[in-house]
Amino acid sequence: MPHVLSPHAGARLADPEFWAERWRGRFDPEAPAALNPRLVERSGALWDPLELGPVAAATLGEWIEAARVPDDWWAVLDGRPVDEAARAETYARLNLAGLRPFKADRYGITLGRANLRALPTAARGHKRNDEEGFDRLQHTALEPLTPLALLHPSRDGTWWFVQAPDYRGWVRARELAWTELPGEIANLLAQPGPVLLSPTAELETACGTTPMQMGSRLPGLRGGMLAYPARDEHGQLLWSKARLVGDPELAPEPPALTPAAFFARALAPLGRPYGWGGLTPAGPALDCSRFVQDVFKVFGYRLPRDASAQCRATRPALVFEPGEPHASRARRLAELEGGPAVLCMPGHVMLYLGAVEGCHHAVHAFWAYKRPENGGEATAAVRRVVVTSLDLGRGTAAGSLLERLTSVNLL
Repeated sequence: MPHVLSPHAGARLADPEFWAERWRGRFDPEAPAALNPRLVERSGALWDPLELGPVAAATLGEWIEAARVPDDWWAVLDGRPVDEAARAETYARLNLAGLRPFKADRYGITLGRANLRALPTAARGHKRNDEEGFDRLQHTALEPLTPLALLHPSRDGTWWFVQAPDYRGWVRARELAWTELPGEIANLLAQPGPVLLSPTAELETACGTTPMQMGSRLPGLRGGMLAYPARDEHGQLLWSKARLVGDPELAPEPPALTPAAFFARALAPLGRPYGWGGLTPAGPALDCSRFVQDVFKVFGYRLPRDASAQCRATRPALVFEPGEPHASRARRLAELEGGPAVLCMPGHVMLYLGAVEGCHHAVHAFWAYKRPENGGEATAAVRRVVVTSLDLGRGTAAGSLLERLTSVNLL
């Protein structure tokens, strides 16, 4: 069966009805309006950029430093080793000598899907020249109509260091429009509008066609059209129109979070490519935490962007001690009474589906895993959203997915 890695692949493991019919536990988290403030508080990684007040220059410097990644993560840029001169030039673009306090006087909105970077460069960063798939300078991909606080320009003015709703980093100036009046942006985003249920869709805008991902809202959509930002020659916010391309699946408002609805959304992106920070050389993709974030966003819940913050924001229902045997973990997971459940492990998150003949399964955006082979171990590439058994990796030094779990969390 495509997009399934399981000894039970003959079952309907990619069918959301299969899992919904088997679910026997509770599935009753609080409504988003009640729960989201607690998710924000527990995560420490969610903000409203349009409400951001003044920020001291020293604090901005700390934020810019925190957004960076270790130097050895970008020892190679676009296939070329980075020498000291190239590294110094890249850091000079940060414009730290030009830091000024943010006076709550410049906000922005993305004109399309935009990459949020650790440094003001579009060059792909790698640890080694032969490293595949991971652009280490990519933090995340911002959806169209993402509100921003514009905190600090790069030395040449072609990038902005921004506060997004779930991250800080650098965005190309040409990919956003700015205004001194955050209410302009807030008024657009406050309009009622449908939620995208399809894994992807496209908007045709004045700046070209841009992709969107599941969970995105289309405020003010009427007859396939919506008011949409553009920019003048100085980058200042203008208003234009955008058209929704084709006939993607939409919901007039966030649907109720039921087992049937949840499993339908969790399994909708099966087969989509894996990409660190939502990016591959070929275009948009999903990583593990963006996949989890998008599924919950459909239902109106705000989860942070990174896996560690998602596990911090949600509540542990089961906690596993290091070295706890596989059988004990499997038994305890079978007794889980609530849902939906996020499976947490160092550097990775998954969504729990259920068990088949005692074998637990999850759906996740997955890069690769180790498997026993010829008395040793081999790496098996996956690189997409898949349903897998949690037994995957059993018998290797790292252990199975189940053996690597640290907790099972609920909203």
